Amino acid sequence: MRHCGLILFLALFLAGCSGNTRNGDALSAHQTAEKVKDSWSKMSKPIEIEVTGRTKDELEAIGSLAVWLDGMEGGKAVEFRFDGKVFKPTVPVLADSTVLPLVCYPFLPSLHPADTVAVSHPLGERLAGQIQSVTQTNDKTKITMKLEELTALLRLILKSDNISDVMQILEIQGDCVSTAAFLIPLKGKLAGTRADAGNVCSPNKDCLLNNGIPHDFNLIPTEDSGEIQIFLKVNGQKLSISTTLPPLRRGSITELRLHVSDGKLSVGSSWVDTKHPFEKPSVSGTDSVRIGHFLQRDGTLTSKFDENTLAWVILTDGRHGKAVAMDDNSTSNWFRKKSFRTGHIFDTADGKLREGYFGQPQEDEEHIVFSPRIRYPGSCALGFDDGAALTQGILRHADSHALKNFQDKRVLPSAYIPSLAEMARLAYHLEKHKDSMPAFFKMPEGIYATPSESGEDTFYSIDMTEWFVTAYNSKEHSDMKTRLFYLF
Repeated sequence: MRHCGLILFLALFLAGCSGNTRNGDALSAHQTAEKVKDSWSKMSKPIEIEVTGRTKDELEAIGSLAVWLDGMEGGKAVEFRFDGKVFKPTVPVLADSTVLPLVCYPFLPSLHPADTVAVSHPLGERLAGQIQSVTQTNDKTKITMKLEELTALLRLILKSDNISDVMQILEIQGDCVSTAAFLIPLKGKLAGTRADAGNVCSPNKDCLLNNGIPHDFNLIPTEDSGEIQIFLKVNGQKLSISTTLPPLRRGSITELRLHVSDGKLSVGSSWVDTKHPFEKPSVSGTDSVRIGHFLQRDGTLTSKFDENTLAWVILTDGRHGKAVAMDDNSTSNWFRKKSFRTGHIFDTADGKLREGYFGQPQEDEEHIVFSPRIRYPGSCALGFDDGAALTQGILRHADSHALKNFQDKRVLPSAYIPSLAEMARLAYHLEKHKDSMPAFFKMPEGIYATPSESGEDTFYSIDMTEWFVTAYNSKEHSDMKTRLFYLF
């Protein structure tokens, strides 16, 4: 019996020891898991994306990306914004060096890798990320990648011999023209195309044809060349032309330069490249342009002055108007005797005088009465305010040297030399706004040439400092300054 008790005691003792061993193993496993978790947590760091192969201007234009990570809370893509150097998330996101994000542009809220989006014109740029490397430092996880285009770009650039031509509509159609597809954005795949409904139209309508703004069409890539028809409506007249496009491969650009002359549309030149820089689409026309806004070098209009500002808006109906260049052109004789023929000769400035100071009535009989409110007949130099038409006449009769000289000086093809009436009105406008002139606008000073002819061999000039007009300037020996105006 005593032996039985001893055996029972030993059994209970061993059982207790066994329980302690199991508890120790469990505790050890828990501690190991905590260490792994802590180590894993230390490896997960704030994430940022560096995009290579693109300029800072391109990245600023892109602005933000949609980024999806496996295990991300909610399972949806997060917006990453460009901070001047890299793209960073708008909410805290941690990842380790094994991260393989899916990236696309543009950012779409609540985007998931399996999502398919029906897209159509205007497609705009569609980009997908291609990872190059993932590195980790003490404070961040850095992903380096490229952004590749999913579409092909067709760019049409229009130009007309007539400075003031207005384009009402631009359409394209053809077997190779497709803008409708099913897109899987985060995987960078076009999952088949859908039939287009009718022609594809440029979003730029009712705009100056010579405004310098390209008409861009992002199209579904093709592997074969194809025929394209281009339809244009200018000043109410319908024009069209057909041409053959090369294969529109992914990421490529095909540019056609179209020329309107004597009521006909033609293809002037073309070129193709395998890639093109990212650019936000330019919008040619709004209905909210105001006096004091600025015309940019790319033909767009803005309310703010910057390094790309070309001219200052001085007349507008809200959509179209005139802008004066911020500075003079270099002094040059645009008007050599053989070149200067506009088809308009103005015998007098105001119906009476060919020379004199202009402004409000004074006792001096030789004083030209002028005010922006006075409407002189078009037969007087101060009554003709269409300098674009006069400049058109000069260019039409100019020799090759004079024509090239003018074209080299202008920035946009909508440039023209203002008439005497326009320069006189500018003098009043500058006087009225002298206390609110834009920064870096150079006030016109001294004598300026105009395209207003006073005779077969003479033209009108205007002294913007003394407010003096004269008709006795020789076309052959003119070397006066000019201040270009721009239509928009």
